[in-house]
Amino acid sequence: MRISQAREAVLIRCDGRCENPRCPGQPDDLTDDGRPILEVDHVEEIAAGGRDHPSQMVALCPNCHAVKTRGRTREALRGVLAQAARDKHAAWLLR
Repeated sequence: MRISQAREAVLIRCDGRCENPRCPGQPDDLTDDGRPILEVDHVEEIAAGGRDHPSQMVALCPNCHAVKTRGRTREALRGVLAQAARDKHAAWLLR
């Protein structure tokens, strides 16, 4: 699967909501084209063996993306996000 297809699949799957189950609340604002402000990211970085597959990618609000990338709790959050990505992808496939 190409990264653009995987990204689009994640954005469809998330239904406009941050996929971090611990998200304290994503911004209510929208982009210029009316979409929720979300960033698709690999749970495991590509350089560390992550894949361009929706089961290993999540849609995150900007705050959760920053915590996952630079926060002190990023390692623990990656585990939570990995499980969330697997669960959400499996449920989405069953729809």
